[in-house]
Amino acid sequence: MAAPEAVPGLPLAKTLQATAGAGFLFYCLTACLILLARIRLRRQTQKAQATAGSSHDH
Repeated sequence: MAAPEAVPGLPLAKTLQATAGAGFLFYCLTACLILLARIRLRRQTQKAQATAGSSHDH
């Protein structure tokens, strides 16, 4: 069996793996931020509709 230092391309593979891991974490973070923004906007619209509806009742 070859020593890990003797395997060609191993440093590149490790770098690509680390980059892919960081990219995946960035993707997950972005998706969570988008979902949180959508939830917040939806709640604000529902509150605005509720206050607009209640002001017409008076």
